[in-house]
Amino acid sequence: MSNDAKPEIPENVRVLAEIRGLARALALAPASVIGAVERGRRIGAFPDKHTPVTELASRFSADPEGDA
Repeated sequence: MSNDAKPEIPENVRVLAEIRGLARALALAPASVIGAVERGRRIGAFPDKHTPVTELASRFSADPEGDA
């Protein structure tokens, strides 16, 4: 088998790539995108005590001394 042979792209990977704007990446490096999808599927559910990183800060001030 040649290293230039393109892997068979599953339909679900192709659709996900198109939805996420990765169609060009899929065309240029299909093995990388397929591998990323497979790794993402293995994550599974987050632990019960998982807090999202995108949670808003309770309070923010650009001038830390202004809060005192």
